[in-house]
Amino acid sequence: MIKKIIVIGLLSLVFAFNSYAQDSYRIDQLEKEIQELKLRISKIESLLSNPSSAQKIVPSGGGWKYIANWRKLSTDMNTSDVRKILGEPYRVDGGRLAYWYYKNDGRVIFLEGKVHRWTEPGQ
Repeated sequence: MIKKIIVIGLLSLVFAFNSYAQDSYRIDQLEKEIQELKLRISKIESLLSNPSSAQKIVPSGGGWKYIANWRKLSTDMNTSDVRKILGEPYRVDGGRLAYWYYKNDGRVIFLEGKVHRWTEPGQ
């Protein structure tokens, strides 16, 4: 009789521990999802509070005229991405390290085909 009680007690503990482990895993997953949602909401709120950052790109050819387009540049962009945003530069120098010059004194520097840095007009 005591053996049966001990076996039943041990089985109850195993079942309770297993249930706790599953709950812990689910809680961890829910916390990760909450963090991801918070990040997405933060990005959306920043776009809503600063509508100029969500502006559409001015068609190429004149994109370099608008500072909002210069602020859309990022270091992961290639030459075709920049061309879509700013349009054609009036002068290009270099090879591996290339300089694109725009008529408004803006400049984009590429390193091995990716944006390395840029200078917005008027800086």
